Amino acid sequence: MRTGAYISCPSRIVAPVLCLLLFAAAFYEDALGQTAPVSSPQALPLTLKDAVKLALKQNPQVVALRLLSLESDRDRQISRAALLPQANLTALGVVRQYNLASVVRSATRGTGGPFQFIQAGPAFSQSLFNLPLFRNYQISSEGVREANAQENITREDVTASVVTQYILVLRAFATYDAAKVRVALAERLYEQASSLQKTGIGLNIDTTRAQVELQNERQNLIDAETETHTTNYILAELLDLPRDQEPVVTDKLQFFDLPEFEETAAINTAFVSRPEMQVQASQERITNLERKSALDERAPQIDFTGIWLYQGSRFDNGIPAYRYQIAFNVPLFTGGRIHAEVARASLEQKRIAQNRQLLEARIVREVKSAIVELDAARKNVDVANLGLQLANDEVAQAQRRFSAGVTTNIEVVTAQDALARANSNQIDALYRFNQSRVNLAQAMGEVQNTYAK
Repeated sequence: MRTGAYISCPSRIVAPVLCLLLFAAAFYEDALGQTAPVSSPQALPLTLKDAVKLALKQNPQVVALRLLSLESDRDRQISRAALLPQANLTALGVVRQYNLASVVRSATRGTGGPFQFIQAGPAFSQSLFNLPLFRNYQISSEGVREANAQENITREDVTASVVTQYILVLRAFATYDAAKVRVALAERLYEQASSLQKTGIGLNIDTTRAQVELQNERQNLIDAETETHTTNYILAELLDLPRDQEPVVTDKLQFFDLPEFEETAAINTAFVSRPEMQVQASQERITNLERKSALDERAPQIDFTGIWLYQGSRFDNGIPAYRYQIAFNVPLFTGGRIHAEVARASLEQKRIAQNRQLLEARIVREVKSAIVELDAARKNVDVANLGLQLANDEVAQAQRRFSAGVTTNIEVVTAQDALARANSNQIDALYRFNQSRVNLAQAMGEVQNTYAK
């Protein structure tokens, strides 16, 4: 309770029960005034491979498409059921009375009945020959393959998004680490400028210039630290983590050797592996089956039905009764419906064929662009590494010249700016290299095979 809280309860004035209520109210007020401690988010260390596996397991987009695939399989089972035998139990009890005049057409009204009968037994049916039902089952089976391919598209997209965001987090932390190093360097140069000014070698403007550069680097450090948090929040969203958990990346932004990709082989691999091509193939087969189903409606249909009953006027005088029936149906005139359905299916086939051309052209462009970007990214990493090495040498030389009093610290500040650009160039080059690898894997339809296995 709060320090100094005191409640006077004279026994002659306040009843004991009221005194207890006052103590309870004071305790409750004190509890409300205290602020509950805020728990820090729980860290979840993740490698890139772990992050991809976690996203494929619980990302809402992946889960939703998985449910659609299961739903498509249930549709297939429903369409298959129409081809299998059907059986059910039936029971009927009837009490009937009617007007005799409605049967014998007499002028005199009379009562017929009441009559009573009961019947109960199994009924069964089986389609013997029905091509449209069979085509419907084939279409639903192909729909399952299409749904699975659609799920693979989502899995590829989610994998690419997670890998891209993971790389962005790595870039943010690399930028933050480089900013910390530059801040430490700026602090040392500021201390050097201040020391030289005190000894009479340096000028006040040199100290001021060094202090301005230090403040710039500190501001860059603040921005870099903010980016580490915001990019990490997006990664947590993609992984669908609880609000009390935050991912902690354990990999580093680095360069690694990759084999050369031959353009024609990469395009052929993409045509086979891309789930969009699998969806396209399923859609083509579905439209072909739909056209056949429309044509098959002109074919005869044969159905068998049967019923076996225990039938009588009462329960104690029934005898077995049955009926077996084969129905043969041939459509002769449907008002042009079948012709219109066939024409519609043919138009759909042509539309799907045009979609294939667009898809193949897009895949070729994406694969070619990804290969070119990856080659350029390799070269940029080499250039950026050399630029960073030269920038560090420039800073060291400028610092020695300024310390010897040969020049002002304008050269030092210029070298610091060059070092900042070189740091940024190296980080961006590593990021573009890793991102180009992701783009090529996605263009070839192998993101999951590359990063999840």
